[in-house]
Amino acid sequence: MSPPRLIAILILLWNSAIALAAGPTVVSIAGTRWQIDGAVTYPGTRAEGLLMNVRMVNAAFEDRRVHPEFDPDANTDRFIARIPDYAGQGVRAFTICLQGGMPGYEGALNSAFEPNGALREEYMRRVRRIIDACDRQGIVVILGCYYQRQSKVLADEAAVRRGLVNVVNWLRASGAKNVLLEVANEYPIKGFVHPVIRSPEGMAGLIRLARQTWPQLLIGASGVGDGKSDDAVAEASDFVLVHFNSTPVSQIPARLAALKKFGKPIVCNEDDKSGVDAASAAEACVAHGVSYGLMLEKLNQHYPFAFNGPADDPIFYAKLKSLTTVSNGKKPEAHAAIGDYFPPPESQGGWRKLDKPEDIRALGGMDPAKLDELKQWLLASDKRNFAAVVIRHGYICLEVQRGNSAKTDSRRVASCSKAVCATVLAIASEQSQRGLNPRKMTFDDPAFDFIPWAQPLSDPREAKITVRQLLNHTSGICPEATGAPNDGTWDYILGHSGDARTARLAFDPGTACGYSTIAFDHASLVCETVTGKPYDQFAIEALFKPLGIEHWWFQYYDGPPKYGRHPSHGLGMPARDLARVCYCMLHNGQWNDRQVIPKWFVEQTGGSSHNVKTPELRWKFNPQNFVLGWERPSLLTGEGGRSGAGIPSDARAKPGSGGQYIAFVPSLDLVITRQTGSSGEWAFEENLKRACAASVASH
Repeated sequence: MSPPRLIAILILLWNSAIALAAGPTVVSIAGTRWQIDGAVTYPGTRAEGLLMNVRMVNAAFEDRRVHPEFDPDANTDRFIARIPDYAGQGVRAFTICLQGGMPGYEGALNSAFEPNGALREEYMRRVRRIIDACDRQGIVVILGCYYQRQSKVLADEAAVRRGLVNVVNWLRASGAKNVLLEVANEYPIKGFVHPVIRSPEGMAGLIRLARQTWPQLLIGASGVGDGKSDDAVAEASDFVLVHFNSTPVSQIPARLAALKKFGKPIVCNEDDKSGVDAASAAEACVAHGVSYGLMLEKLNQHYPFAFNGPADDPIFYAKLKSLTTVSNGKKPEAHAAIGDYFPPPESQGGWRKLDKPEDIRALGGMDPAKLDELKQWLLASDKRNFAAVVIRHGYICLEVQRGNSAKTDSRRVASCSKAVCATVLAIASEQSQRGLNPRKMTFDDPAFDFIPWAQPLSDPREAKITVRQLLNHTSGICPEATGAPNDGTWDYILGHSGDARTARLAFDPGTACGYSTIAFDHASLVCETVTGKPYDQFAIEALFKPLGIEHWWFQYYDGPPKYGRHPSHGLGMPARDLARVCYCMLHNGQWNDRQVIPKWFVEQTGGSSHNVKTPELRWKFNPQNFVLGWERPSLLTGEGGRSGAGIPSDARAKPGSGGQYIAFVPSLDLVITRQTGSSGEWAFEENLKRACAASVASH
């Protein structure tokens, strides 16, 4: 035996030993997230749980008709040699096909099938080499069976079924566990001569046939380039395969939103865009929790085929690298919520949601039985219509609706709007310090310097009230403590109507604590002066739209000509959109790559914001419970039946009249909201306690 031949054999044996020692690569699905070897893909990155892929359908190509001189093995060798380069840029799957794809010319004979559905051994050897090479790199293979230009090789529909069964049995016998099966590429194409492939019902039947043959295999079939899938096929599949060739990037979110109803992983495994367009399409898919697949048709798929690694498309592969790499030096996290998952707007798919108990426990980190108890408690706690959500690790683990829609019902949220108002004012302050607003403002500035409508002051002590004191209920503006209405015209709100209850402060600023809605109406006017925009407009632009909030309602007050008409801090918002505010706070004010809410504000809501020790005037609560618009429920000591026992100390919440509630708990990665649009008392803290109790150890 020649030395080169001996060396080649030794290298082959060494690589085989390494593969055996490491064990086969195993692809699986948990909920809607992809796992490789039992671990979520791309942990701690924007693409966590996805399967970013590239279409290399002609990596095993041959042509026994037009180009018989072509060397199929050398072509496969060239592709295999580049697998590590592609993997280094974040590729975790390749699509190959037993009938290839369009090679750039007509008439090719490229098929692993005999007319009767038997498999051609020579072709399958090349396929096995690709699968094994990917296995060694921890890469998944999406193995396609049928392609429209070659499907006519199969003699009849019986041969189609026989061929499919043969492929599945071949995979099972091979021991490969890194393979997903794509029964047909773009099955609705008229080029398929067999109706069993071309019709949705026929394709769904083929998928079921493959699953019956080997139940452990994950199976799907791709539609055409419009990003759609027939219901019958999507429901029969383990994952939804789509193509985006003819779909503009701007339309991708809407296509994905329509597919979310199936509750399965969505994988694009063909898009013929390139460069900036491909990078944008990948970004759009990842933002909506969907795997993206590139097809460089003229380079990778057209004869004579080139495989250059990331040099194929430097712009796209740079984007892929950034999407699949942990940024800012962060270590990978165990779940996406502490990574970079942020829900797209509800019109584009919205929050990801878990329904199966095993997924709720494994991915959401919550006890399904305790969540069911919480659901029953929510339904029995009052007779109001409501919508409530519990979100952990970025997943909706519980959603309960009675009369109200968690997605679209934007009726008033009562005092929950105080937390939103303080958050908006923090953004205005931060922007003002950067010179982005007409006026500069910090929370320690005199509030009435920004409320010209209040001149002349109805009480000279108002001049000493700071913005911070408006937000933590220590301003002295609390006419509600004497039974005064908390709504009215602006002259009433500002103490100019002749009603002594709003004209005089209840105490010197900073010396006591008195819960006040009217103080937050003052805060909305501060925001208007600082930003030069009505409070509602600034809130929408600076907070709502960046978080993908789509439904809201604002309360307005009128007044005599001197005061005019202005939005107050009062608002309405659906439960799911309220959760976005909490989720952003949970992430230290970040949303995707943007610092929407100042980090300093998030931090200050977790500590004391004043020095008052005497009980709050109306309900005698611990005054330290009140921070900047938000509250710290763990500090409640039982007054009025409101106790914080059992609530984590880092929890922040805001109850609103009518059983409305928003809360987030950083230590549990937990968000809860409830919206009713009503008024009256409710067991607010019991809701949070039960949600916390349902949270199990982080996985």
